[in-house]
Amino acid sequence: MSRLNATIKLLFACGELLFLFASLFCVLTSGIVASGRLPAFAFPLAKTTSIMILLVSGAALICSCFGCCAVLRQTKRRGCFSGRRMLCLHLLLLVSILFFGIVQMRFLETQELRMAAIIDDKDSFPEYNAFERHVNKYVNNLYFEILSSDSLEGSSAAAADWLVKFVEDKCPKRMSHEHCSALETRANNCDFSLKSCCPDESVCSSGVKEACPYENCREEILGQLYELLVPMRIGAFCVCVLSVLMLALSCLLICYNKRDEIEMELFKGGNISEEDIEAIRRLKCNKTIDMEQLEAPRFGSRKRHVKVSPAELA
Repeated sequence: MSRLNATIKLLFACGELLFLFASLFCVLTSGIVASGRLPAFAFPLAKTTSIMILLVSGAALICSCFGCCAVLRQTKRRGCFSGRRMLCLHLLLLVSILFFGIVQMRFLETQELRMAAIIDDKDSFPEYNAFERHVNKYVNNLYFEILSSDSLEGSSAAAADWLVKFVEDKCPKRMSHEHCSALETRANNCDFSLKSCCPDESVCSSGVKEACPYENCREEILGQLYELLVPMRIGAFCVCVLSVLMLALSCLLICYNKRDEIEMELFKGGNISEEDIEAIRRLKCNKTIDMEQLEAPRFGSRKRHVKVSPAELA
């Protein structure tokens, strides 16, 4: 039984190391997104989600360190920080991480499937969902800000450089910065239904989606986000699977009971008293033998009887 428990502890420790590295990776990536260094995720919804992921990743990091301490104290049954109490608290943390991982995985999977469907057939999805409305607002504001400003500073400059390059590489040529900035009146004599005009801010604000830059480059932008969401969904799935395995291992460690020492088995059988147990434990701690204790009667107050044959009595 002890060998099986040692194997489970080894697997548990390996799982905690995986959790540790995964949580560190999530902390770094979510921190980069929250700081606005990834222009594709610089809109407010992405930053808010990244902050939530950052907090949960930090909790997972603490949970990993706490789990390592708990497995080291597994057989400790005394004190406020006994092994079983620490493992139970670690179990609750794993349940919360699993719940959040499932929620995030379902959200990413839903967005991923919808993006794939829009890329294949945009006309079947004319309306935007909540996530796409945030992307639409971010892209439109940034695009028109680039056209109206000669230079941007800070994080907006990095986002502007990314959008200009993205538009030139993947979006229709009529949306390029050089082409549209050279036109002084873009919306006066242009039919936006023909999809041959440059995006116009005033017409876009009035509710004409064809005059908005996001609508003209919708498939390409969602394709870029799709490529970023796929590894995130795979990562969330791996976290969920690892959490389930760690939950099972935690339950096995909690249910393990260490075999009693020989003196405890003798005490439960009624062969020795509590004073004898304390004396044996003192001897084990001191690792030295007092000659006076050897000369004293064994097992406390019990007397040692010596058998004498009838021949010796004669």
